[in-house]
Amino acid sequence: MILKNKRTRERIQLSYTEFQARFAQDIQTAFESYIKNENAKPYFKANKATESDFYFDLQWNFNHFGMSNWYIETL
Repeated sequence: MILKNKRTRERIQLSYTEFQARFAQDIQTAFESYIKNENAKPYFKANKATESDFYFDLQWNFNHFGMSNWYIETL
């Protein structure tokens, strides 16, 4: 997985486990934001959003719901 810093344009290549360890707090913030967003949708009330839904499209969810200076460029 390749991550890029929004400010410095620095790139790093990490494995999935390294990514989870290094960005645990950012992933948690993005997940909480994702859950709030999905549960606010009236048609989504019957199916509560789950962690597997979040990880299904990790790149989009991390980049759009996270508050990190880093974003996932490629998986």
